[in-house]
Amino acid sequence: MPAGLEAFYGQKPDWHSCDDDAAFQCATVKVPLDYDAPAGKTISLAVKKLPSTSGNPIGTLLTNPGGPGGSGLEYVSQEGVFSDALRAGYDILGFDPRGVGESTPLTCLSPQEIEEAARGALEAGEPTPAAQPQEDTAQEEMAAESAQDSEQAAAELAARCEQYSPVPEIIDHMDTASVARDLDVLRALSGDNRLHYLGTSYGTYLGARYAELFPENVGRMVLDSAQDPAQENADNVVQQAEAIEKSLHAYVEHCQAGTDCPLTGGVASGVEQIGQLIQRATATPLPSTVGKDVDGETLTSTLVDLMYDNSAWDLLTAALTPAINNGDGTALAVIANPDLVDAEADPAELAQKQAREAANQYAISAVDCLDYPVRGDEPQWDAQAEEIKRVAPILGEGLGYADAFCQGWGHHTDHLPGQIRATGAAPILVVGITGDPATPYQWSQALVKQLDSARLLTVQGNGHGAYMRKGECVDNAIDAYLLRGELPHKDLTCAEQVQQY
Repeated sequence: MPAGLEAFYGQKPDWHSCDDDAAFQCATVKVPLDYDAPAGKTISLAVKKLPSTSGNPIGTLLTNPGGPGGSGLEYVSQEGVFSDALRAGYDILGFDPRGVGESTPLTCLSPQEIEEAARGALEAGEPTPAAQPQEDTAQEEMAAESAQDSEQAAAELAARCEQYSPVPEIIDHMDTASVARDLDVLRALSGDNRLHYLGTSYGTYLGARYAELFPENVGRMVLDSAQDPAQENADNVVQQAEAIEKSLHAYVEHCQAGTDCPLTGGVASGVEQIGQLIQRATATPLPSTVGKDVDGETLTSTLVDLMYDNSAWDLLTAALTPAINNGDGTALAVIANPDLVDAEADPAELAQKQAREAANQYAISAVDCLDYPVRGDEPQWDAQAEEIKRVAPILGEGLGYADAFCQGWGHHTDHLPGQIRATGAAPILVVGITGDPATPYQWSQALVKQLDSARLLTVQGNGHGAYMRKGECVDNAIDAYLLRGELPHKDLTCAEQVQQY
């Protein structure tokens, strides 16, 4: 136990049945706001445990679904994200990282704005869209059209986040190193000497940083769809934009290989038709009989989201068909917001939940700006934005200016990207998908080369996140390691098995 943190490592969580589901146990854990000043302010972490179905677990498996800013509480609550064998073998623990969700949050809307957004949506009879601050700020750094606009929007937004967050200083303490230290507290409170961990996407970066800080505490660790911790943020954004665009080409090829695809001609022609649809929706939103009409921004974000999940590509085709042939955006509106057809959801609760999520949506910006130093200047940022448009002309619109945004955001640390070796750590299983739109396959390859004790599992296919999504070959290999410590043989490649819905 690190010196000075005895009170945190020694606390006794009050586990109780969760209000939303008695099958889970919930608790709140205290951690230091600043690990360099543990006697100062504290913050709360919300944790949620899915108890082992066997009643005789190996230990606790901690998880992180990515983001940064993804809710671990929501992740462990989903059906079908863990195998029956894993559920029997472990207590599975999810947590909302500092600044996120039910933990001490970063809040960037006023209480009045949150209530007004929820009330307005409820009166309109539809779930609220992402609520925006009343000031004319960008929804995210990616939406700005210039470096100067991005800097200004970020500065205004950061000021609001400090103003409305219950602990204003949280904006300076959401870096991944702090979350990794939180992870070690949760490990200790679970009673495990070693951390057993399953992290996806950003969760792989968190896992790697944990292994760097606490190599002797690493148990069975799986990093699914990995990031490369040695890369600068600008390189991440360009490579991700290129990967998303490649996934769009893969989708069009999948669509045209099936029946009833509305995209005619070859793959290049089909991609161009999607670009034309985005332009049409930007000029005049596609009318929908439910929710809001689908504008170009909504269509683009929906397409990006569906590149992550190729099991939904046939569903996308079915939604694009009336949009392209008849200008009807209804099916796309439902895909963009599935809550529109959730008959079991309480409209008032749903509106409140989505308004709170909108207030917390900039957690990803807070983490990224603490984890990566600002590089370059306005001419370089403009050049990077042009490069993104070149490699991703359809889905890359607005993906630039990450460094400009962080310059304006103004909250930074002294952390520098670098290779992680985690010398002395137990074996770490890294999983990479060859057609991943979010964390390109080369990032998994790079992480494996860096780590002293890593083994790579390659998945031949598309989409983001392999476990319980890409078939038995993948699931069996991951389960074998987490449950029995058996690594897959070197250079194992699994061909994806995707069930379309």
